[in-house]
Amino acid sequence: TSVACDRRASVRVKGKVYRTVVRPEMLYGLETVALSKRQEVELEVAELKMLRCSLGVTTMDRIRNEFIRGTAHVGRFGDKVREVRLRWFGHVQRRDMGYISRRMLRMETPGRRKRGRPRRRFMDVVKENMQVVGVKEADVEDRGYGDG
Repeated sequence: TSVACDRRASVRVKGKVYRTVVRPEMLYGLETVALSKRQEVELEVAELKMLRCSLGVTTMDRIRNEFIRGTAHVGRFGDKVREVRLRWFGHVQRRDMGYISRRMLRMETPGRRKRGRPRRRFMDVVKENMQVVGVKEADVEDRGYGDG
């Protein structure tokens, strides 16, 4: 955080530090988590707070989020989470059927589900992400879609 909030450091350096250090830390492990919409929003808010701090801007300055992201050369956090999740899904789908992560993707837990609205499942989130990006599950073998 010393470089990120240092007034003497250039915006270019701060953006590079953010993209290479901070964002990977925030993304670590999120490729396997079915985030709720609320959790996604909270992560976006946390990201923007860090970017505002690094640019020396407060919410009282009333600068739009798109301008802040553009200044730091950073895309939307939700888009990056989607990209990482689909990359991991493609990686697992290309493994052989004996691979434990591949078997776990399709596993159904025995018994009844709890009352109330069903919780978001990982495969449901992956299917939503594939629909948004315009990728089919059959395209997984093509590394151009999932792995960057």
